[in-house]
Amino acid sequence: MMTADMAAAAASELLKARRSGTPIAALPEACRPKSPAEGYKAQAAFIGFWDDTVAGWKAGATAKPVQEKFGLDEPFLGPMFAKTVMQSPADVPAATYDLRPPAENGKRSVAVEVEFAFRMGREIGPRTGGWSEAEVLDAVEAMIPAMEIITPRFKALPFGSAGEALADCGLNGGIVLGTPVADWRGIDFPAHATKLVVDGKTVVEGTGAMVLGNPLASLVWLVNNVTRLGHTIGKGQVLTTGSMTGIAHVEQGSEAVGDFGKLGRVVARIA
Repeated sequence: MMTADMAAAAASELLKARRSGTPIAALPEACRPKSPAEGYKAQAAFIGFWDDTVAGWKAGATAKPVQEKFGLDEPFLGPMFAKTVMQSPADVPAATYDLRPPAENGKRSVAVEVEFAFRMGREIGPRTGGWSEAEVLDAVEAMIPAMEIITPRFKALPFGSAGEALADCGLNGGIVLGTPVADWRGIDFPAHATKLVVDGKTVVEGTGAMVLGNPLASLVWLVNNVTRLGHTIGKGQVLTTGSMTGIAHVEQGSEAVGDFGKLGRVVARIA
C-alpha cells in the first residue's frame, strides 16, 4: 500500500523531471504506484508540490484500445495547470513540451490530440452520491475546441503502468484553447466530425463517438471522478474529454490545426 511518504517520494521524482526537462525511465521501485488508486495518491501529492494553480482537468484513455494498453477498464484523469493553458493561435515551444532528444534532423516534435473541452460556469465539489448528467451539463458555461499537448515525464509512454501515468498528471503537458461556443446544447457530439490538419494536410479524422461514445458522457465521468477524489472543480476551470484523433506528433516548424467545422478551429504553431 502506498503511504503518504511514498506518494511524496514519487511526486518529488516527477517534480525534478518537470523542472529539469529530463525524462526518467521509471519511478523508483520503492515509490512506484502499482494501481490507479496509488497513482492518484502520488498525483495529489504532486499538485501540492507544484508551483502553479490547477486550471482544469483532463480525461485520458477514453477509447477502449488505449485503456487496454494501460491495463485499465475505464479512463483516467489528471490536472492541467494555469501556466500551460494557451489561447489559439499559440506558439508552442517544442523544447518545453517534448522531453525526448531531437530526431536525426535536429528537430523535436510535440504530441497533440484534438478534443472537446468545456468551461464550467460554477463550482462543483465532492458530494455523496455524485452528480447527475443534468446537473453537470447545467453547470457548463461553454464548449471550447481544444488541442491537448501530451508530455510524459518518462522516456516512453508508460503503457502497462497506469499508476505512473496517473502520478504524472495523466501525462498532460498543456492545452491550446479555441474560441468558446456558448450555444452548445444542440450539438450532436457523437456525430460531429473533427480533424487534425498539419501544414494544410489532413492527418487524421474522428468524431465525438470515439470518446466514450459521447464527449458529454466523458464530461460526466470526469466531474464525478475528480470530485470523488476530493477535489473541487472551480468556476472557470476547463475540462477536456478525450482525444478524437489519437496522439499525433507534429514537428518543429509545422502548424497543427484542430478543425471542428462550424464550431471553429484551434491552432498550434510548433516552434
